[in-house]
Amino acid sequence: MANEAAIYEQRQVSLRYGGLAAYTAYAKKQVWPDLNRQGARVLCLLNGFIGDPPEEVIQITRFPDLETWNGCQHTGATVEDGLVVKEEVGLLKPIASRPKEFVPPEDRRAVYGFRRQLIRSSDVEEFANCSENGVWPRIESQGACILGLWSTLADTDPIEVILLTGYHGPGHWEETRVTQPKPEGVDSALWQGDLELRKRREQITLKTSVNLMQAVEIAPHG
Repeated sequence: MANEAAIYEQRQVSLRYGGLAAYTAYAKKQVWPDLNRQGARVLCLLNGFIGDPPEEVIQITRFPDLETWNGCQHTGATVEDGLVVKEEVGLLKPIASRPKEFVPPEDRRAVYGFRRQLIRSSDVEEFANCSENGVWPRIESQGACILGLWSTLADTDPIEVILLTGYHGPGHWEETRVTQPKPEGVDSALWQGDLELRKRREQITLKTSVNLMQAVEIAPHG
């Protein structure tokens, strides 16, 4: 598993109507440089595309440890700036080999599936294995790219798992679904491995939901 010592912050922000451009500019000029100087690194900034309005924003930031995260709590836009309507923050821990510490340009995509899945805490390791060794190899052979897989830092039961998968667009997302026959060019072993471990992952998933989001920035400092 990568980045075992790091923690990740998932910051969900509701912006005022039409405020995305101003918020992004503020983040690039003020927030991200401050985070970077303190040892944090923004992994991605996404905004609503299908399932949420454009003013719904998610930023995921990597912190080397909890102390650094605590020191960065006053870094960011606030309601007083006139851009933010509401914020919710949660802490995450990686449970697989993604996210990478640095995301190369070739791994970045235009659209991301932001999937929430609720599972029993005792099933986290098996869930990660089904994803990493079953589902991911097949969809990445079709050009998708996994940005990260996390669980919430709090040890609850059930526990929420967050998966971010990148696609070139909504049509590309549709092409990777398993609701159709195996596409030509997809390796049969990868397809079968996906079907088998996906089925097991579905069996241990209590609840799942997904939104498609646009990439505003992916690994802007990496």
